[in-house]
Amino acid sequence: MKIAVLGTGKVGTALGTGLAAAGHQVTYGSRTPSIEAGTLSQQDAVTVAEVVITAVPGTALADTLRDVGADVLADKIVLDPSAAFTPEMAMAYPGASVAQRAQASFPRARVVKTLNTMNFAVMVNPLDTVPDATVFVSGDDAAAKTVVTGLLADLGWPSRAILDLGGIDTALATEHAAPLFFATVRALQTAAFNITISR
Repeated sequence: MKIAVLGTGKVGTALGTGLAAAGHQVTYGSRTPSIEAGTLSQQDAVTVAEVVITAVPGTALADTLRDVGADVLADKIVLDPSAAFTPEMAMAYPGASVAQRAQASFPRARVVKTLNTMNFAVMVNPLDTVPDATVFVSGDDAAAKTVVTGLLADLGWPSRAILDLGGIDTALATEHAAPLFFATVRALQTAAFNITISR
């Protein structure tokens, strides 16, 4: 598939590298595109893509998508792994969901929330890092979720580890797992873990 990764930080690089290794055509979009770095503008990257990965802070997601444009995003699958925090690492939007707000603002896009409950190092080949893993999926478009589930498999997530929670409204629950994630980081002194559903 043709995939645009918006953001060239640790999350974007990990996901882009993993998906390229699985045979997908990955293009990176940046606010400061560079021929030397192999990046396009975010709008140009999205224009040629089927799937858009928003590897940007959740607090920047709305502005990023607005800059890309609603018409460009129409019918694109938007895989959103973002989390939104204040500089003090508190929840930026308590009681609200970044993904749900994005879907409401860009109704023609097909937003799917996933990979937002873990460190970037666990997003690809998770069982190399932890003995068991769960990745959550939220979205209103069933076909889009099927595509994203396939991409998760390409990143090394076994089908038993992928849990579809339902509509985009359920992204609120996983986004608000962030305080638990950071409390666990402090307790364990490492981010090499995963929130796992045992059943």
